[in-house]
Amino acid sequence: MEEKIVSYTENPHKEMLGVASRTGISVGELDFNLLAFSTQYRFGNQEWQKISEKELVLFEKDDVFLRDDLQIKQEYKIEITKLSQDVLANAIQLVANKNLTKIIAKIDFRAFGYEDRLAIKLLQNIYKKMLKLKFLIGIRVFDFKQGLLDLTLKHKNSPLKEIIYIPVARGINPTHSQDEKLVLSYRERMSGATMDEKRTGIVGVDENEIALKHYKAKSGKEGKNLNLQTLKVLEAKENKITFSCSSAFRVEEKEDCTQYITTRKGFIAENGSNYDIANELDFNGVDFKSVGIIRAGLDKNVKINIRLVSEIQDAVGSGVRIECEELNVNGSVAGNTHLSATRLRIDGTTHTKAKIHAKEGYIKTHRGFAEGDKLSIDLLEGGRVKAYEVRIKKSLGGSIEADRIYIESLAANNTIAFYESAIVERFEGENNKFNARVKMEKNYDENLKNIESELASLKRKGVLLKQNLNASKNAVQELEKKVQALKNSGQKVPANYQKMLQDYALLTQELGKIQLSERALLEQREALNEELLELQNELFNAKFINKSGAFSDMNEIKFSLLAPKKDLTFVPEAGEERAKRITIQKDPNDGGGVELVQGSNYEEEDVKWSSPSKG
Repeated sequence: MEEKIVSYTENPHKEMLGVASRTGISVGELDFNLLAFSTQYRFGNQEWQKISEKELVLFEKDDVFLRDDLQIKQEYKIEITKLSQDVLANAIQLVANKNLTKIIAKIDFRAFGYEDRLAIKLLQNIYKKMLKLKFLIGIRVFDFKQGLLDLTLKHKNSPLKEIIYIPVARGINPTHSQDEKLVLSYRERMSGATMDEKRTGIVGVDENEIALKHYKAKSGKEGKNLNLQTLKVLEAKENKITFSCSSAFRVEEKEDCTQYITTRKGFIAENGSNYDIANELDFNGVDFKSVGIIRAGLDKNVKINIRLVSEIQDAVGSGVRIECEELNVNGSVAGNTHLSATRLRIDGTTHTKAKIHAKEGYIKTHRGFAEGDKLSIDLLEGGRVKAYEVRIKKSLGGSIEADRIYIESLAANNTIAFYESAIVERFEGENNKFNARVKMEKNYDENLKNIESELASLKRKGVLLKQNLNASKNAVQELEKKVQALKNSGQKVPANYQKMLQDYALLTQELGKIQLSERALLEQREALNEELLELQNELFNAKFINKSGAFSDMNEIKFSLLAPKKDLTFVPEAGEERAKRITIQKDPNDGGGVELVQGSNYEEEDVKWSSPSKG
């Protein structure tokens, strides 16, 4: 086909098929250029009206475009040519969404540079691709053309090196109908919970939290895609949901729903279709099968009471986990349990594998692990305690770590670490070990060990480098003289001479880097040691108080120093009554030394914080 064929058609692809048939050329070898187009529209059976390209904004009005009887047709003036390689055509792809209400042009600006009429050529290619896909052109394009102009201007000023997506045309998405439904928002936080956590359905809520949402039935709106097809919507379902909320909720009307907002903390209590906020739960014993896991929150004003006084059955069974603000257990706690509360009371015995966490707590007999801020225990029997402040009536084989510790009766085999104060009313057993320590937030031993290891490695590297440098020093000096002589006589310096000098310089630089690293590590070590000395000052405030002054056999009180790292230990003899207060102080006879101080009495200020065990 030598001549270009100009045609007027409503279907460019069909026109090319005709040309292909007449000329014997495969339609795949043909292409067309869009020269112009005209648009006509009508409503129903009215007369067709011609509309200019500028007036196509009429269809950007949703009420016009959505009319069921709207009809639009277009005629295109095209020039049919043989297919040729077109960089712009290959750099453009059209992307449409599923319901054909949006067409986006994906343009790879990396594939072409700027040229005159670039915007027009891009528009031509985009429109051609739309026609091949049987879309109308120029309809509901909004600010597409201006966006295309802006992009080409940017490409002119600073070439775009990326793929850019630009909206070409958009129809109207349907607004789906809203069925009537009641959404229990407070349960949404349980969406990621395990089946064991969902078992009780107990969910703690805060004040001013959206707990429920009631969506009323609301009809949607039809849409229309860019092929002028109406997009229908289903009718809304009105289920006539019946429910009620107590005065513990306030009601707020929103555009799409009615919200029920909590007026106080607690947990949602469901009684059929009635909703309230409760604050207290009572159980006659709990086990994993019936309760599983309760996470009511430590600050939701939820109180849980569990009562089961039995010699053969635990009040809290194995595997149970409970978290609430206040927890009271009247009975024993089994192993493999986790109890957490802001305020906790256990009038019973905890198993050796029970774990207890409480800001403030009381335990009658403790054999498991407990941690918190302030804990009070009647009998610590082989259990472990970690807290800020601990009060114990009797301790046997216990392990305690706390800032402040008060023990009425100290039996045998206890291991006790304290940071501030340890007070014992009476020693009644043997083999008890007290250790006054400094609380540290990082592992100084590990850090110092790593520094020493790095220093040793750097030292080895430095020694080898110095040996190499010293061995080569004289030869390098001679070589430098030769190079200078060659330069002075205008002769070329051999490349291997330059290479040997550069290698020597690099070794010198490497040695310098090693020395800098060594200095940095030494500074780090000094800083850590200074921190240790500063921390050690806290140990001078630590006090061990034996209120009776009498000791049983095989006990020790140890103060662990940090810098230098050593222990100062006091091992009293059985029946000895000369030391009621044991501390450390700087040795006046040794400038850097520290000594133990044994006081025959203690000050009331030393024991002011302590009081008899509660419960």
